[in-house]
Amino acid sequence: GRPPRGVGFTGGGGGGAFGGGAPPPTSAAFGSGGGGNNPTAFVGNLPFEAVQGDLENLFQGLPIKDVRIVHDRETGQSKGYGYVEFASAEALQQALSLDGQEWAGRMLRVDEAGAKGSRGGPGGPGGAPGG
Repeated sequence: GRPPRGVGFTGGGGGGAFGGGAPPPTSAAFGSGGGGNNPTAFVGNLPFEAVQGDLENLFQGLPIKDVRIVHDRETGQSKGYGYVEFASAEALQQALSLDGQEWAGRMLRVDEAGAKGSRGGPGGPGGAPGG
């Protein structure tokens, strides 16, 4: 078999996986409706009782524009993750340093929202059937 390198559609690090130049038409897909290009962090493995104020305290000192904790539509229960939108990319980079920090006995997951495309979905790297 050949090494799964030249697959064609996997970009080589950084934006514009489908060739440089114009951004893909779905570039605003991860935005919060307004703007779309603001640096946003995905915060996972939250305690279920966490509220927006808790996330603001977690990232205190950083310029936060918006905090959203995702809730189940039917029960209103927190799903244990949310998004924090920052005023600058520098603030986002500082926020990412909290990845793996323990909070209320849980290991927090802080990642750049939408940065990785698919987060280790089915198959993952080199997951194509060999032949």
